[in-house]
Amino acid sequence: MKNSIEVALDIAKKVHQIPNNRYPDGQKDKLAYPYMAHILDIASRVSHLGLSYEIVGLLHDSIEDADLSIQSDIETQIKESFSNEIIDAIYAMTKSSHEDYFEDYLPRLSKNKIARQVKIADSSHNLSKAHLIKEEELQNKLRNKYTQVLNQLGVDGANCEKPIFFKNNKWQVIER
Repeated sequence: MKNSIEVALDIAKKVHQIPNNRYPDGQKDKLAYPYMAHILDIASRVSHLGLSYEIVGLLHDSIEDADLSIQSDIETQIKESFSNEIIDAIYAMTKSSHEDYFEDYLPRLSKNKIARQVKIADSSHNLSKAHLIKEEELQNKLRNKYTQVLNQLGVDGANCEKPIFFKNNKWQVIER
């Protein structure tokens, strides 16, 4: 029988790594890196907080990013496999199309302690990739967005940027 991390990892791979109608080559981020590396990095960033945080890190984009052909199955598998605390945090992380990001989504998400910490890790990861964007205007736009997100979540966004690079199929911090 699989443990809860293995179940979460299987679900994440089904959504983000395995080719489907939405992502014929598996999901990639905006810089064309495997999205699963992002998922693993977020889970790693929050793993010190406990198993529930790590599971939500693995599944934080699963509902939102699932191909429509498997979305219902993904939601059912999550509901059958995890505690209400984890399920609530995953749904808190899931932005609905009618929500404004800063006015609705972040304040709602912030009420869930696990979702808040996972979103801090997620936004810090995205901010830490800004240096990889060649177009300076887009780089600054993303840097401003994620700094604002982190500030709204109660951390100093400017101090969360720790440049990362992709090597050996995972994200690593640039040592200075």
